[in-house]
Amino acid sequence: MPVQLNPTEIAQIGVVVRDVEAAAARFAAVLDLPSPHFFSAQGEPRAVYKGQPIAAGVRGAVFELGRVQFEFLQPLDTPSVWADFLAERGEGIHHIAFEVPDTDAAVADFARYGYSIVQQGLFSSRDGRYTYLDTDRDMGIVVEVMERFGGRRAEPPPFGGSGIGTARVNQVAVMTHDIAAVKRRVAEVFGLPDPNLIITSGYDVVKTTYHGAPCDATAKLAFFNFGQMQLELIEPDPQPSVWRDFLNARGQMGHHIAFPVKDTARVTAYLAGHGLPVAQQGLYGDLSGMYTYLDSDAALGVSLELLESFASAS
Repeated sequence: MPVQLNPTEIAQIGVVVRDVEAAAARFAAVLDLPSPHFFSAQGEPRAVYKGQPIAAGVRGAVFELGRVQFEFLQPLDTPSVWADFLAERGEGIHHIAFEVPDTDAAVADFARYGYSIVQQGLFSSRDGRYTYLDTDRDMGIVVEVMERFGGRRAEPPPFGGSGIGTARVNQVAVMTHDIAAVKRRVAEVFGLPDPNLIITSGYDVVKTTYHGAPCDATAKLAFFNFGQMQLELIEPDPQPSVWRDFLNARGQMGHHIAFPVKDTARVTAYLAGHGLPVAQQGLYGDLSGMYTYLDSDAALGVSLELLESFASAS
């Protein structure tokens, strides 16, 4: 029986960074977002990490992007799940989170699949509880379950953003060494259909460019629908590409968040003005649209992707 989540909808994406104020300021400026909600926790033990009480010192910033929260986390002391991630992996996507009405029931569901608690504690506001599970060992990303004692968070009004034309995240992606094994595990645990494996075409079809030069690299892809967004899995071939560079350097972990855009040329020009050049770009396999990866990891702590569906294909 799969894990029971109601709804099975990604509620939050968490990114660990070295300097939360700097990362949040750049993110807000690039996407033309309102200032985030900042929070901090430090002092008396308020969490358990690998079975031991810890202070769980952290400074965070939360952007409310409609039905999804985007969270930056800066560890303030060690040990913690965030500090270890930063030391071992560097800045990047740490977790996806689901809101649950009963933490203990959700944890028991995950335990049936062999997953255990890595860190658990109260929100800094003490009006809820978070739990990180060790799903990253075979899914490539940590799953967090969040219980708000007053019920689910109220969805804020939509904010369009004038920078890239949207503030809606519609995809989070994980780079994998073995996509067949990871997608089978995700489908089993969450009770979702096991998606077909897609193999991208080479330059002759999709016109991929990598740092401005023609590129024949390909990748295997798989997509899961989690409510308002997709979870994408990617396994690249050995040739140089944004995918292969990331997997070689960072290993299996979260790679990017994606935004739907209407005019890639305008948006990439705008982002170049913010010091975020195009790293890789290409057409969809059916030529119905295009994707664009920005060289944004150093500036934002996370890679950004733009997804444009051509009007004639809709």
